[in-house]
Amino acid sequence: MKNQFESAQNIIEIYKKHARAWTELRGNFLYEKTWLDHFLSFIPQHSEILDLGCGSGKPIADYLIQHDHKIIAVDSSDVMIEMARQNFPEQRWLQADMRTVELDQKFNAILAWDSFFHLTPNDQRQMFSQFTRFAQQGTALMFSSGPSHGEAIGDLFGDALYHASLAPEEYTALLNDHGFQVIKMVVEDVECTGHTVWLAQKLY
Repeated sequence: MKNQFESAQNIIEIYKKHARAWTELRGNFLYEKTWLDHFLSFIPQHSEILDLGCGSGKPIADYLIQHDHKIIAVDSSDVMIEMARQNFPEQRWLQADMRTVELDQKFNAILAWDSFFHLTPNDQRQMFSQFTRFAQQGTALMFSSGPSHGEAIGDLFGDALYHASLAPEEYTALLNDHGFQVIKMVVEDVECTGHTVWLAQKLY
């Protein structure tokens, strides 16, 4: 059994190994729809959205594209990016690590759904500087996290799948310190398969 450190370091390889199987398992049912609609309500029409940990682009990026937004998306898995490019060749898909990706632009919206919570606590803290780098005044930011501070090991097709979370109070403080205001936050939302979701907006 891998320890937590090894499991955290292995996330990218797991999503390379199981990319197609995970995509099939995930399916196209959009249980995130209510949150995505709320997220989109804060940005202009025809916006550019940065999707961090985009997977195959289905179903989330697909939904954003259907609403006439442009997607610039990042995922560490080459297989995921290959699928996304095949699904939506007119969008921009980058194989890169969200922690270190460099993009010379700012976005109206930033999404890190079911991806950010695979980072270690320290990496999550550092991601707020990344969010800030790609944000401008008014940018909407939405991400999913765990419900409380801690680390957990799940399972993906027999491989240990690492998750981590900061305490809600720390997320709030980090957002505030980086110029974001929390718009809505729900712990273990029963209407979204138990996801803990944060929606914030850049004030300055």
